[in-house]
Amino acid sequence: MAMTSGGSRREVVRLTADGERCHARGDLPGAIDRYQRACTLVREATEAEPWDADNPQQLGSMLYTLGEWLRQADDYQGAVDALVEAETAYERLGGSAGQLVADVLIRRARVHAGAGRPLSAIADAQQAVTTCLDLRVERSDAEGAVPAARVVALAAQVQMAIGGDPDVAASAADWALREFLAAYRRGNQFALPAAHALPVHAAAAVAFIVHGAAGRDELARMAQWFLATTSPDEPLPGNDVAEQVINGQPSLARALATAGKHDLVETLTAPATEVRILAPSMRCSPQLAPAYATTLGELLVSAPDADELLFGLEAHALFAAASQQRVVGMRYQFGEFGRHWAAAVINFGQRQLESDRVPAALDAAGWLAGIIGQLAPYAMIDPKVRFDALSCSRWQHDLYRRVGDTGAAAQVAEVIAMLEAMPGS
Repeated sequence: MAMTSGGSRREVVRLTADGERCHARGDLPGAIDRYQRACTLVREATEAEPWDADNPQQLGSMLYTLGEWLRQADDYQGAVDALVEAETAYERLGGSAGQLVADVLIRRARVHAGAGRPLSAIADAQQAVTTCLDLRVERSDAEGAVPAARVVALAAQVQMAIGGDPDVAASAADWALREFLAAYRRGNQFALPAAHALPVHAAAAVAFIVHGAAGRDELARMAQWFLATTSPDEPLPGNDVAEQVINGQPSLARALATAGKHDLVETLTAPATEVRILAPSMRCSPQLAPAYATTLGELLVSAPDADELLFGLEAHALFAAASQQRVVGMRYQFGEFGRHWAAAVINFGQRQLESDRVPAALDAAGWLAGIIGQLAPYAMIDPKVRFDALSCSRWQHDLYRRVGDTGAAAQVAEVIAMLEAMPGS
């Protein structure tokens, strides 16, 4: 690692070594403290020598670890902040850091899922999946598939944890398990390195639950074999988990069929056994995503409760994917698509709030801030956009006041005042 002085370099080495030792003996606060101090030194070196690629790579790596430790300490916001900075550091390295960015994104998705923030979790997870799959195309050897398999396995876990489409979760889990098996099968033996036990176990748990709930007994038994391989002493998920999937976690195919949209079942979904759709963003091309997201958002108005939440989550995922891909329609038609995106997000947030899932509601409020910001130019000339932006801002304001976040409430109050001051308001 390149540092501006030998003393700084030695101090970073000392602090990181101390941090590793603290973590190994269970001193999580001590480990976090050492890594935060080391990150400050590397951050200073990065600013002093922006041309040196070693410093941002080192900073990204340390922040990646720090994010995991903060997650373990239940400091979810601290973990997100660390991982956002890690992503920025890796992006400074250019195209060579694609897999590193995907790893950061999936770790951040897991943090969001653990914190009860499904909208952010699905956006990060699907971006991680598409990033690593794009990189996978560049390498055809089995060993090169392992980084992608790790990301996709954890994305399956995230998808299940946030109440997403179980068919997509099972497809991702099966894809990952197949890739791990191809990479580490030695004759009749599965020589899985210990470093990959966690993602394999995560994928196998998802596959066991979803296939078992769907009555696909052979696939469930295969998943059970993977579970026994990675954690032989851990009990299998109980029947209550499968019943939850059957009764309360519908697939998008089932929700669309209930709504009478059989054409969309054919267009936007695929059976889990096809192992084709590994993330919501893979349902259609990015260019078509805003239009299909708009349709899903319209369907949630009259849908049953569980279907309503799924339609909202899936609409948001498609809008987020189109935004991440910088789809032309999201730039030139945002006055229309942005309104539908905001409607899906605020509905999702309100339903979560009614169920006392405040973190999920705050997650929605955070996404609304960005959407409303992009809608502001359209609000100046379109009364419908202005009305919707005001409605969303007032909902945000009420939520922030309810949870006692006076700073956020004050910021939203300024947005409301700006919108109300526009001609025609």
